[in-house]
Amino acid sequence: MELPQGISRVMEISAQNRAEDLERIGATLTAAKNQVREIIQDLTGPQMEAIIKKLGKGDPLTQEEKDYVRSWIIGDAESYTRVENHLQTWIQEFNALKAAVQGYEGREVTVQDLLNLHAIIEDAVRVAGNIEAFLEKKERIERFEASIDSLDKKDAPFIIEVLQKKLASEEL
Repeated sequence: MELPQGISRVMEISAQNRAEDLERIGATLTAAKNQVREIIQDLTGPQMEAIIKKLGKGDPLTQEEKDYVRSWIIGDAESYTRVENHLQTWIQEFNALKAAVQGYEGREVTVQDLLNLHAIIEDAVRVAGNIEAFLEKKERIERFEASIDSLDKKDAPFIIEVLQKKLASEEL
């Protein structure tokens, strides 16, 4: 299978870009992400169908089969947490924003001070969202790891349902 071409060209931005340019870039990147997901599904779908049948019979999974299940359920989260290298920067930025907010607490403020505080809080919301998204993925991985090693017959129907939905859906 061939990977989508031209993704990096679409990602070229500058200070002269407008918000609508970035909206268009975001839509193109979303389409590319979906295309990559579909390639993954095409490459691993037959193995996943066999794993679903095996789980339906109550047979235990091999480590390789567990790895396929892992890739379908948390592969995105594992990859994201592995390649994302801004967590410490985000935490430092959030702490700096916290300090900036503290500078406004307990003092008389002007309208301009309130506007500045509003901007600082808006930035803090953005940074907190980045941190939250990273931690959510990390926690998803931890929950999966705790459950896959102790997978038994009573868990199989749930895993089968999740995998079948992913197999039938356009989302991985």
